[in-house]
Amino acid sequence: MEGELKGGRYRIEHPPIGEGGMGIVYRACDTRLDCTVALKEIKPEHLHDSQFRRRFALEAKLAAGISHPNIARAIDFVDSEAESFIVYEFVEGVTLRKQLTEHRFTTEEILDIGIKIADTLSAAHEKGFIHRDLKPENIMLMLRPDGPGRVKILDFGLAKRVKLISLGEQSTTAAAETGAITCTGMAIIGTINYMSPEQIKMQPADTRADIYALGLILYEMATGVNPFRGDQPTSTIANILNLDPPPVARYNSVSPPQLDHIARKCLRKEREARYQSAGELRTDLERLQSELRGVPEKKDDRPLPAPEPPIPRRLACSLFLLIQVGYLIMYGIAFAYLPENVHRLPRFLRPEEWAWFVPVALTVLCAAAAVRLYFLAAVAFDYADMGRLFRRVFPGILILDVGFASFALLLFLRWGFITLLCLVALVFLPFSQRTLIYCAYGPRGGRSSAAKESFT
Repeated sequence: MEGELKGGRYRIEHPPIGEGGMGIVYRACDTRLDCTVALKEIKPEHLHDSQFRRRFALEAKLAAGISHPNIARAIDFVDSEAESFIVYEFVEGVTLRKQLTEHRFTTEEILDIGIKIADTLSAAHEKGFIHRDLKPENIMLMLRPDGPGRVKILDFGLAKRVKLISLGEQSTTAAAETGAITCTGMAIIGTINYMSPEQIKMQPADTRADIYALGLILYEMATGVNPFRGDQPTSTIANILNLDPPPVARYNSVSPPQLDHIARKCLRKEREARYQSAGELRTDLERLQSELRGVPEKKDDRPLPAPEPPIPRRLACSLFLLIQVGYLIMYGIAFAYLPENVHRLPRFLRPEEWAWFVPVALTVLCAAAAVRLYFLAAVAFDYADMGRLFRRVFPGILILDVGFASFALLLFLRWGFITLLCLVALVFLPFSQRTLIYCAYGPRGGRSSAAKESFT
């Protein structure tokens, strides 16, 4: 076989580098492009089996339709009377199965590999592809000196898009090595050791079957064992359907309990109880990775939506304008009332001091009225930076309003408790106005500010 030219273009360079239920994989050279490829040829015993050839052709079509940097893509398909093979991009590295036999994975390595696989599955699922035969043999690791590097998922040939593959012909096959079992009209497709309970029951598989398989791979990387593997395919099937996996800590005492929770959630018998998407699984793996590294979780860079203001903008503007009008009315009354009733001032202000007190009080009232008129116009014409302006002048407004309240207290001190209540109300009004302005414009700006825009 070595040195043989396939399809007039691909020269076999090495003995088989892999074998599965449907085909044999060789390393070959593309003589036209002078590059290394992986050539998967249908097994000789299936070359004249129309059912296998149809499935093999479907594998080529599906594998060519998936484009993702972590998925090995088919680049050619040759189908003739004498031969049938698929050409894949060649992936340098070792299979996860080989690493499982030679290497004890750290938690950091498990999470790194798991996140990359979950991310790849999430992308494939979003495009409508379900792998259905995810296992360590189909995961290639491109190793770096400091641990696993890039991950490639191989053999999407058993993938499906919308419906479970219908064979249309009667066939009964069992292969203990690969676990491929078929029956009349419907196929249980995949490796028994990594099948989900619904696949075993010949129910339609969805994305949660891949999540189950990934959970089993995470469990096996953490413990070194597949908890459902039996001596025979029938015992493996019984274990998958009936047994729950032991805690990871039974085999790996240093594994964090969060990893055990994640893996066991993936392995629940009812798919509704598993992670409902690969993206959800990836999020939990990334969260655990961040916790173990002692760094904060990655946060969404998008700004958080501003909370809804307690008062609608239009209502806030209307109430603020109404308060300004009320102040102007009170200032007008005080302006007319104070000169004629200055004798009502308490005894600690001597009559000879009334002469300067009244002009000062009227001047303050005029200044306050000017400020109220300005606010009235600014809000009425929707001044762009009203929020920022009010924030800056608020201390002065507070002093003015406290002074005005003091005038009322001095003039009507004889009313006692009623005067005190009015004083409290007048002092409270500036804070009410501030709330209304911030609801309408935001605390740091007006129409030009993000705060105000979020309120409108």
